[in-house]
Amino acid sequence: MHLVRHRRLIDSRLVVLLVASLLWLVADNLLEFVFPTYLDGAGKSYLEIGALISLAALSGLVIDLPMGSLSDRASRKKLMVSGLVLLVVGGVMIFSFKASIPLAIAFFVWGIAYQVWRVPRDACFASLTNRQRRAEFCGFDAEIKYLGQTIGPALGGFVLMYLGFSGIVGVYGALVAAAALVLLLFMKETNHRPLFGAVSASARVKALAAELKELRRLGLFGAFLLYFSLLFAAWEAVLWTLEPLLYGPDVLNIPPHLGGLLLAFFSLPGIFLAYPAGKIADKFGKRNALLLGLAITGASIILFSVSNDLLIVFASALFFSAGWVFSLPALNGLIIDLAYRRRKGEIAGIWDFFTDAGFVAGPVVGGAVAEFWGIRQTFLAAGIVFLASAALVLAAGKSGRGSGKTIL
Repeated sequence: MHLVRHRRLIDSRLVVLLVASLLWLVADNLLEFVFPTYLDGAGKSYLEIGALISLAALSGLVIDLPMGSLSDRASRKKLMVSGLVLLVVGGVMIFSFKASIPLAIAFFVWGIAYQVWRVPRDACFASLTNRQRRAEFCGFDAEIKYLGQTIGPALGGFVLMYLGFSGIVGVYGALVAAAALVLLLFMKETNHRPLFGAVSASARVKALAAELKELRRLGLFGAFLLYFSLLFAAWEAVLWTLEPLLYGPDVLNIPPHLGGLLLAFFSLPGIFLAYPAGKIADKFGKRNALLLGLAITGASIILFSVSNDLLIVFASALFFSAGWVFSLPALNGLIIDLAYRRRKGEIAGIWDFFTDAGFVAGPVVGGAVAEFWGIRQTFLAAGIVFLASAALVLAAGKSGRGSGKTIL
């Protein structure tokens, strides 16, 4: 982990935030890993399982914008700790019910709690970075994400095997509580404004209208960046939704242990490559890194979708990971560049709103394409979209340089 090597060179508050984020990410991926298993055991159909899980992301669409406004008015530390506490409550609720309506309420509560933690966390992260090393810091953040995505499911499978769902809830609660404790003990307070007063101010129609107005002021390239946030989230949701079918008899027809290794190729390299990718983006330009990442991602997905040769399939998954890792730090750095000239909380709320929209739309659109045209065609279509998006970045950059308004 590059964060460990360079921890003395960055703001100590950022280190604290990333440590808390890692604890939460392990807990979150542990919990989400067993959601389908639990719901399947509760007698839910695949359609019901998808609808319930997507409800958590849908609830984020309701709260993202007001949470962004609140993150600029209230203590981000208090908001983050409150969100983590609510996440424990929501997680316990989910595993306390089996009927559809109580489960729907529990997932909705859990989704809201997720945003109460995540939006101020993103705003806090933006405020602790500087322009010269922003993509590098986003690389740190991406490494933390990939590490959590690797540890969480592995730990979840082990806990489920030996301790059952009650063990899952216990470990999840302990990890989230540890994240809250890290923030309480080591994160310095920067805003002492009373939380309830800030909630009242942020809930006003005028405050929400101002945030929507901020969205309009982002400009064309800002709109592209939000589109890419939606696109990346939608693709991630499609990948996780269709992953049990990737190696099945209808697609690759390989044994599960090879299928698991294949899926690991889509994420594991990010643990080691995200930070260098961020440094490269800072040195050679974040737009250039995003353009390269989108092109590699699109080409590798297309290659993955049309090949039956296992060596090519595994290689394309590895190249996909490289493209993905180049894209995310650059994209996040560009969005934070926009946020630095505006209200960081409002930008974080808008950013998370589009990301949640992707997580809601991805499984629905991907499932519909797979239902009518097949899984391979779903991946082929995704690859074409990524290549077209790379062309969009190239065209937007040329247009911006011609007008003198490029943000890079």
